[in-house]
Amino acid sequence: MKFFTQIVRQTRETWVGSLRLRMTAVSVGLSLVAVAAIGGFLSYTIERNLFESRRNEIVSETQSVSGTVQSQFDLAINSESSIDIEEANSNAQATIRATTNSPGLIGFAILRAPGQTTDQVMTSSSSIGFPLQVVSDSLREAIHDDRTNVYYQSVEVPGGSPGLVTGTNLDVPIAGRYDLVLVYDLADVEANLTFVQSALVAGELFFVAITGLIVWLVTTRSIQPIMTTAAMAERFAAGNLDERIDVEGTDVSAKLAGSFNRMAESISGQINRLATLSTLQQQFVSDVSHELRTPLTTIKLAGSMLFKQRKTFDKDSARAAELLNRQIETFEELLTELIELSRFDAGAAELELEPVSPAVLAQSCIDEVSPLAREQGSIITLYAPGGHKLVDLDSRRVRRILHNFLANAVDHGEGGPIEMWVDSTSTAVSFAVRDHGVGMSQADAARVFDRFWRADPSRQRQSGGTGLGLAIALGYAKLHGGVIDVWSEPGRGACFRLTIPLGDAVDPVSPLGLPPIAEDSDA
Repeated sequence: MKFFTQIVRQTRETWVGSLRLRMTAVSVGLSLVAVAAIGGFLSYTIERNLFESRRNEIVSETQSVSGTVQSQFDLAINSESSIDIEEANSNAQATIRATTNSPGLIGFAILRAPGQTTDQVMTSSSSIGFPLQVVSDSLREAIHDDRTNVYYQSVEVPGGSPGLVTGTNLDVPIAGRYDLVLVYDLADVEANLTFVQSALVAGELFFVAITGLIVWLVTTRSIQPIMTTAAMAERFAAGNLDERIDVEGTDVSAKLAGSFNRMAESISGQINRLATLSTLQQQFVSDVSHELRTPLTTIKLAGSMLFKQRKTFDKDSARAAELLNRQIETFEELLTELIELSRFDAGAAELELEPVSPAVLAQSCIDEVSPLAREQGSIITLYAPGGHKLVDLDSRRVRRILHNFLANAVDHGEGGPIEMWVDSTSTAVSFAVRDHGVGMSQADAARVFDRFWRADPSRQRQSGGTGLGLAIALGYAKLHGGVIDVWSEPGRGACFRLTIPLGDAVDPVSPLGLPPIAEDSDA
């Protein structure tokens, strides 16, 4: 069963993926329908014409023979108005043999019509091997009712061939009425019809095959420019920006190639300009970030000194020293994040793996954020059905991701409970943080990882934040080869899940499955 299923799937994929195959198959199918209809009509017409032609010939011959035999019986009466019945019968049979020349004559018979009383009786006679069983009673009744016309009937003669029985009425003087019946074999007509039909079928199949071949060749020639363009587009999309199509002629194919080349030139130019701008931007951010380190260190040192001595200041100066210290910390955090992003953009970020217990790491993150959570009225609960064994992780970066998840949950949790889940398998470890706060729409959830983007810019955050936290978290996750999934609905909170593969696992399945937000659980 699996083998046939695979064949069906491969056939379907080939059918869907090949324009030539579909066009050829449709053309061949329509050609088959057309030639079948035309061939059927021609076969029927030829069959009818062959039969009618032979039938008319046989009927005409029967009528001629019956007229000759009837004249012979009429002339057989002597001067004494008597007749030698048996001699007349023998002469009639000889006449029939001499005057019938249509091919296929099996035999003839002169049969006395039933229900007569005459002075003399002529014995019914027939040729040797005459198939009397094929002469039906209905035909003889028709002959008795009409003495002038010749009647015929299609029959199957001994041997299985089609045949034709003809009959007419004879008046034998003194002896009464007799039926003249002739049986013809139409095997030659059937052979001719079979030959013609075979020739028609062979011609139709040849026509369909030629049609399919022509359509295949024409389709191949027609779509070749499209296939070339598609292949070139694939190579162009793979990064080969110098790929171009050779333009030959001035037809539609040449116009398509020229349009593609112009598009490729434009896209290549735009990409190169954007790449240059991106490089300059990354270099600028990196340079500025590093250049700001030195003055920031000096400012931080001076600010720290002022902050430590704030108690000796007046009230307004002390408040200014506190604000200055807080803003210096925010500035330092922003600078650190910018430097981290510049490392990602430059591809210089590297993992620092060490054996870590995921559950212990999660608990330490909760301990760091719990004081802030309690201020907001939230309680953070850890659920760790797994994740207790040591695994190799970059603990600093994973801690940063989890801290970001928890800080966002506290900021947007509206004082509700917060759950943190940890579980692991032999191929992956997962962390998930679930809050029951304001949540966000699907459109907002799709943008949460954009740099400097916030779902609600006017919202006062309790944990600070620069708008780069989730962007950096996503970079850390990708650096581990992992992914971050987010589910959220307005008014039902949000859930962020980090899944990191272990060892050589590829595309691991999260051991946490779907997050509890689907059930809106408060557990």
